[in-house]
Amino acid sequence: MRIGALPVAVALQSVFLPLCLPIPALAGVIGVEDRQAIGDYARDHHMDVDQARQTFAASGRIMCDFSSASAFLIYRNDIVVTARHVLFNEPDQGSYAGSTGVHRCGFEVSDGKTSTWHKIDIQTITYLPDKQRNHTDRFDWVVMRLFGPVDGITPYQLPSASAKAGEAVTAATIRQNGFPKQDWNERVLADCAVRATPTIDAIPAAGVKIDCSLSPGASGGAVLRKTADGYEAIGIVSSGTLADCSSFDASRCYSFAVGLTGPVIDAIKSLAR
Repeated sequence: MRIGALPVAVALQSVFLPLCLPIPALAGVIGVEDRQAIGDYARDHHMDVDQARQTFAASGRIMCDFSSASAFLIYRNDIVVTARHVLFNEPDQGSYAGSTGVHRCGFEVSDGKTSTWHKIDIQTITYLPDKQRNHTDRFDWVVMRLFGPVDGITPYQLPSASAKAGEAVTAATIRQNGFPKQDWNERVLADCAVRATPTIDAIPAAGVKIDCSLSPGASGGAVLRKTADGYEAIGIVSSGTLADCSSFDASRCYSFAVGLTGPVIDAIKSLAR
């Protein structure tokens, strides 16, 4: 998230910079509120609510030790992706906390009525060791494998192409602070657009700036492109704007996702072997 020019990450209970506002006040609306609880989203998209839940069933909640945020299944129904800062907080961006280790992780999926936790094999946690240089960097991702597949859920597909400015996307996350219209384990959905695709370290679209409204809890969620064959994940939610702002601004008011480019895709495919 951002307060003015100060970005903070959007993992629930896990932020990069200290916040002067109380947690319930966090908002992050860009222009107009575009987030919807899944029931409202289903109604407006002429879907049965159970159909909507099944469509976005790959989006769930991850909990590692005491941190909790969004995550999703991709490529196979035993491969989980989330933001790296969800597991390894970097409060000052100067030191990488990954060396402290993660002791246990679970991934929660829900049908809106009940939920099931699936244990993550922490030995498979994969990420690039590079330190985050800022809150809009390309290193804020982590991939891991469950001990067994999640039956009955279709994972999101790998992208057929990198994100492109102007294309329509949907951000699919789990519970977000400041957005009360939901249950704990229900999806929150927002239709918006890709507005910019920064090249980072000579990798095109390694960053994806979108105009979706997001707040803490959204970190690790999926930025999705709809295709004739289903939904592709083109980005992993990383950071956004904390204070409400009137419109998208590429330098001060946006939500940021790590683009699903070569390094991320390579890690996913490697774990799937």
